[in-house]
Amino acid sequence: MKKQITKEQALLKLTAYCSMAEHCLAEVRKKLVAWEVSEADSNAIVSYLLKEKYIDEARYARAFANDKMIFARWGRNKVAFALRGKAIPADIINSTLEEVFGTADYDDSIFQVLSAKFRSISYKNRFDAKAKLLRFGAGRGFEFQKMLPVVEKIVAGIAYDGSDDDF
Repeated sequence: MKKQITKEQALLKLTAYCSMAEHCLAEVRKKLVAWEVSEADSNAIVSYLLKEKYIDEARYARAFANDKMIFARWGRNKVAFALRGKAIPADIINSTLEEVFGTADYDDSIFQVLSAKFRSISYKNRFDAKAKLLRFGAGRGFEFQKMLPVVEKIVAGIAYDGSDDDF
């Protein structure tokens, strides 16, 4: 059992915690529960953190989605699932996904991830290669309609230029 901390101690720890990196409301509430802070004190602390912009769900969602797309090479579906798991409101998730995943960088990322995977898989025929790449991409959270033209070009050996006008 952890030692219960006071409201003031919790507030100091959480302001430092939220100052170092973006955190969502669910993460902060989880810490408050672990520290056994009373519900009334927790609500007061959360209100303060929201009012002073230590916590901003939209800012957190943008940072999370951008980092996962760039560094972890996650797709739109996987990021959306992770944000729902962190109790981010649906309207914030939708606007964030449109902003972050509506770029050409996302299409290039899909191509880079799938072409790297293509070089590392063994396959019997083109159908087998396509199936493996589509399964892999789905696991990464890429949308089927975005993956399919890219996979077709990779398997056919066509250089990818980022456009879908060949289809």
